[in-house]
Amino acid sequence: MRVITLECPECGTVVAANEIEDNRIMKCPGNDCESVLRFDDLPEDDRSFYLKNREQYRL
Repeated sequence: MRVITLECPECGTVVAANEIEDNRIMKCPGNDCESVLRFDDLPEDDRSFYLKNREQYRL
C-alpha cells in the first residue's frame, strides 16, 4: 500500500487521501485553520492510484 497524503499549505496539517476523497472538499482539520482542501489538490498520479486501489484504503 502506498501512503497518500496532502499537507495543508497554510498550517502544515497532514490529511490522508481517503479523508479528502470521502468529502472531495473539506475544511482543514488543523487548529484555527480555515483553509479548504480538495481531492483535486493531490497530484494526478496520486489521485488515479488512489481511485484505482480505493479498497486498500478502507478500514
